[in-house]
Amino acid sequence: MTRKKSDRRSQFSRRDVLRLLGVGAAGTLIPDVAQAASDSVQPHRVDAIVVGAGMAGLAAARTLRRSGKEVVVLEARDRVGGRVKAGKLAGHTIDLGGMWVGPTQTRLLDLLREYHIATMRQYLAGKGIVEFAGKRVTPEGEDFGFDAQTQADYGQMPAKLNALVERVPPDAPWSAPNAEELDDITVEQWLRENVHNDTLLRMMNSEVRSTLTAEPWQVSLLYFLFYCRSGDSFEELAKYDNGAQMYIVPGSMHQVSAVIGKELADSLVLEAPVTSISQDSGGVTLASEKGTWQGAHVIVALPLPLSSRIRYQPPLPPEREALTEQMPMGSVIKYWVAYEKPFWREHGMNGLLFTDSPPSTFISEATPPEGKPGFLVGFIDGRRALPWSGRPMEERKKLAVDLIAKYFGPEGAKPIDYIDQDWPADPWSRGCYGPSMGPGVLTTLGPALRTPFGRIHWAGTETSPVWTGYVEGAIRSGERAAAEIMAAGKQNQGKTIESSLRGISYR
Repeated sequence: MTRKKSDRRSQFSRRDVLRLLGVGAAGTLIPDVAQAASDSVQPHRVDAIVVGAGMAGLAAARTLRRSGKEVVVLEARDRVGGRVKAGKLAGHTIDLGGMWVGPTQTRLLDLLREYHIATMRQYLAGKGIVEFAGKRVTPEGEDFGFDAQTQADYGQMPAKLNALVERVPPDAPWSAPNAEELDDITVEQWLRENVHNDTLLRMMNSEVRSTLTAEPWQVSLLYFLFYCRSGDSFEELAKYDNGAQMYIVPGSMHQVSAVIGKELADSLVLEAPVTSISQDSGGVTLASEKGTWQGAHVIVALPLPLSSRIRYQPPLPPEREALTEQMPMGSVIKYWVAYEKPFWREHGMNGLLFTDSPPSTFISEATPPEGKPGFLVGFIDGRRALPWSGRPMEERKKLAVDLIAKYFGPEGAKPIDYIDQDWPADPWSRGCYGPSMGPGVLTTLGPALRTPFGRIHWAGTETSPVWTGYVEGAIRSGERAAAEIMAAGKQNQGKTIESSLRGISYR
C-alpha cells in the first residue's frame, strides 16, 4: 500500500493523541447541579446502576435483573430507547431511529421472537433509481445498473477490500497486520488509490457516508475495515436482501425497547441525567437530578462523547478521556414522507433511490404491510446534514418533497404527512447512528472503548466487536457489560476498589 500524506482535514496522528494524554482528563461539561440537593437525602441502594435507557442500557439491566440483581436505570430523557425512537406518520407508528434487522443480527432477532414482534421483508419488487454524476439508470431490485466496465471493476473491488477486512480481529482491530499503516490514512485516500473508475468511486464514497453518517475523508481506513468486519463484510452492510437492511419491524423497532422498559418499570427513573460518578472501597455513588444512588458497580451506556460530560471521581484515565474527545458522533437527519398510496409501485418502481447528489444518499420504501398509505424514508447524512440541523421542520419537508418529486414524478409533490428526526440537534445523542474514528485514534486509544475503570463498565453499540453501530451491537454490548459485573462479583470478593484502580493499563 502506498502511504501518502493525510488530508489536513482528517489527519489525527498518534503524536496528537499523546499530546492530549499529557494534558490529562478534561473538565466536566455538565455541572454537578444535583449534588447539593441530594447530599441531605439518604441514597438509594441497589446492586448495580445503569446510566442510559437506550438499547445497550436496557439489555444490560434486563440481563442483571434476570440474574437476580437489584438494578436501577437512570435515563436523562422522558422515554426509553435512546437512538431507537418511535414517531407517528399518517396514523401509523414508525421508527425515527434504528429500524432494520439483518439475518445475522441474532440477538435482536431473538428478542423480536421472545416478545412476539413481527418483521417483514424490505420491499424490493420493481425498479430502483440509481444516479451518479447526473447519469440515471433504473435497474431491477437493489442492483446498481452499472455499465459493463464499471460492473467488471466493481467485481474486483469488494474482493480487494474484504481481503483487508478479513485480517482485522474484531475484538482487537489495533492488532491487525500493518494496523498503524492502515490507521494512518483515511477511507477516501484508500479509495482514490485503489478505485480508478469514477462511477464506482462515487458509489463507494456514498456507501461510506450512508453507512457511517460521516465523510470518507473523516474516517480512518482501519476503523472502516473494523466496522465492516463487525458486520461480516462490506457487502452485508450495504445490502437489503440477505444484508443488514433485510427486515423492517411493522409498528416500529421501538416496540423492543418499550417492552423491555415495561419489564423494568419499577427499576426505571426517567428525566434523571447523571451528573457525577464516584467510586471507592464501598462501591459507586451516582448523583442525578432525581436523587443519589449507590451500588457495587455502574454501567455507563451513553453515546461516547456524552459520557465525558459526567464528572468522575477519581478522574477517568487520560486514554479514556481522550477517546471521548476524538470519536465524534455521526450526523444524520432521518425523514419520512407519507402518500395516499405507494404510487411508485404503479409505475413499476420499488421506492429505492441511491445517488451521490445532495442532500440524500438514499431513500427506501417502508409502506405498512397492508399496502397503504405509501411511505418513503430518507436520510440526509454526513456533512450534508449539518446545514439543515436546527432549522424548521417545514424547510426540511420542502427539501425532501422536492427531492422525491424530482426522482419519482409529480405525484411525489403531494404528500399527506411528514415527520423527521434531527439527530445532531438531540441534546442526549448529538448525532446518529454512532461515533467513528479518524486516523491514528484506533491504534492509540481503541482498547479504552471497553476496558472497565474500576467499578465503571462501558456499554454502547460502539463498544461491540459484533455489529458495531447497529441495534444488534448495542444489545450485545449491554449483555457483555452485565456479564462483566456478574463475573467481577465472583472474582473480586475481598478485593478493595483501591487495588482494582491501581495499575490499570489499556495496552
